[in-house]
Amino acid sequence: MKKLEWFPQALVNSYAQVFFSNNKWFGIILLLLTFVDFYVGIYGLLSVSAALLTGYIIGLSEYPIRQGYYGFNSLLVGVGLAIYFQPGPLLLFLILISGVLTLFVSLAFEGILGKYGLPFLSLPFILVFWLLRLASRQFEALGLNERGIYVLNELYLLGGNQLVSLYEWWNQFPFPSSLKTYFLSLGAIFFQQNIFAGVFAAIGLLIYSRIGFTLSLLGFYIAYAFYLVLGVPFTGISYSFIGFNYFLTAIALGGFFIIPNKSSFASLLIIIPIVAVLSISLQEIFNLFYLPVHSFPFNLAVLTFLYGLKFRMDNRIGLSTIFWQQNSPEKNLYNYRNFMDRFGKDSPIPIYLPFFGEWAITQGHKGSYTHKDEWKHAWDFEIKDEEGKTFKDEGDYPADYYCFDKNLLAPAYGTIENVVNDVDDNPIGKRNLEKNWGNTIVIRHSDFLFSQLSHLRKGSIVPQIGDKVKKGDIIARLGNSGNSPFPHLHFQLQSTPHIGSKTIDYPISDVWMRYQNKDSLLSVATPPVGAMVSSLNPHSALKNAFSFVIGEQLKFKNKEEQQITWTVKKDYSLNRYLECEPSGSKAYFKLDEAMLHFTHFEGDRRSTLYRFYLAAYKISFGFTNGLELRDSFPINMVFHPKKIFLQDFIAPFLRYLRGNTDFAILKKETDFPSSLLN
Repeated sequence: MKKLEWFPQALVNSYAQVFFSNNKWFGIILLLLTFVDFYVGIYGLLSVSAALLTGYIIGLSEYPIRQGYYGFNSLLVGVGLAIYFQPGPLLLFLILISGVLTLFVSLAFEGILGKYGLPFLSLPFILVFWLLRLASRQFEALGLNERGIYVLNELYLLGGNQLVSLYEWWNQFPFPSSLKTYFLSLGAIFFQQNIFAGVFAAIGLLIYSRIGFTLSLLGFYIAYAFYLVLGVPFTGISYSFIGFNYFLTAIALGGFFIIPNKSSFASLLIIIPIVAVLSISLQEIFNLFYLPVHSFPFNLAVLTFLYGLKFRMDNRIGLSTIFWQQNSPEKNLYNYRNFMDRFGKDSPIPIYLPFFGEWAITQGHKGSYTHKDEWKHAWDFEIKDEEGKTFKDEGDYPADYYCFDKNLLAPAYGTIENVVNDVDDNPIGKRNLEKNWGNTIVIRHSDFLFSQLSHLRKGSIVPQIGDKVKKGDIIARLGNSGNSPFPHLHFQLQSTPHIGSKTIDYPISDVWMRYQNKDSLLSVATPPVGAMVSSLNPHSALKNAFSFVIGEQLKFKNKEEQQITWTVKKDYSLNRYLECEPSGSKAYFKLDEAMLHFTHFEGDRRSTLYRFYLAAYKISFGFTNGLELRDSFPINMVFHPKKIFLQDFIAPFLRYLRGNTDFAILKKETDFPSSLLN
């Protein structure tokens, strides 16, 4: 039985995934919802079970099985067939084979759409259900379902008079006609044609996600208003089986596959009417074949929109796609904002300072002399002594300047893209405006990220065009060439490979900064003019202590003398994490040469691993007296769900809760005990 311990979680998640969720309570609510019609509940359960067990038997990865990714389409097929046909041995057999068939169709769609980074949504359900509906016209032994006539009898058998009374109360409640249609459409996702099922599903949706619940109403009422404007009827049962297309689209594009914010909400004003047009037109086409349109408009709109976003050159309208799916609009939003607060925008590739030691920023972004207009995002660096001077003696010669002839480093891994190495160095006070950038090296770090170092010394550039360099490699020495009256390093980031390309606003990683008499260590920063900056010099003992290696196990006892084991692992997306035994909790982390950052936690908040996640959230491998570290937690990681319930509703527009943390080193010891090395 231990081999099937994953099954209950996978089963419940298969129900929740219909609404893009892995919330077990939401899944349980939806599972119970299917049992409003007992046979629908049973056949849906059998269909999804057949898919999950087949996936396990053929050796599919356990993670997507647990998450319900391979089960929810089979569930929908089973529920749909059970609604249309009378129960019996033939239907049971058809349900089981359809569950297995839907699994393989899901795998096929995953392979096809996965190449483009797109989800397969409910396309497998639609295709298999249409095929079976067409084939069933030849299955004379299958009788059409007549159980809806006796729904009260079935509810009585399921829950007695109380359930029947509750069902009748909801169906007779004087809801406005639009809200009644909303509930009917919610229930129609599981082919339940009553308000009771819709209210039940709405409660589950509210428990799962406040943003999702809000988006479902927004999407539905945008469609409702659009139908009124067009003069198309939008009442009664006739549209209940396609109404769910609108709120599924709203949840998907307003907050699940897109980070929920003002732009994602506003985009629905255009997207939902498009889905309405698709729903009306496609239904006309499929009526010719006596087939329901079901969720096809939702699939078509969502996949087309997500695929279209992949061709963007920038994100000017603020629609950010998910980089780490948390199966919850709130978690997606809070983790995304936390990532941006901690690591900066548009900085997937860390860029580090290109020199040894501490340098002064004598001109920053939007500088006083140059660094204007298209070249405003750049820095000029020099070295200053204790008196704040940049040179010795009278400063009449380039060699008098402390930064002259100093080694310069590759700021990150890359390929040499462009080199100028033959421009003479200027006498002090002179400029070479004809060759403005002087001796320069441009390094390609990705297709759209390049670094440029300018005003280098003639003949000092080491690598050639096409050579590979690593972070910290010595690549040149600083000179005084080009538009440079005195030695300084010009450093900029750009999106094109040409010398003198327009600059981009891209942060520097792991910056140790002294500014306004305060030391701070920043994960990413755009340091201002006047700041003294240097790269972090990690302490080997501290770095070794926190350099978690895949497969390593950490064993110890907690204060209750319980044996605890943490294992360093990586998931299918190569994210690294610590997993706690026996709690099963996971703490994800990002490790670079200078710092350890914990990025995400899931599991038991009473565990020792959760306390460690909070305490070691940001670890610097180097430090000085008075060094301050500032960081922020995702608010869902530090606040109780009751505390953030109201925040969830307005989170896409306003945040009033923060999870900030400060850490200061008051006194630096001379060295670490040797035990840290073990």
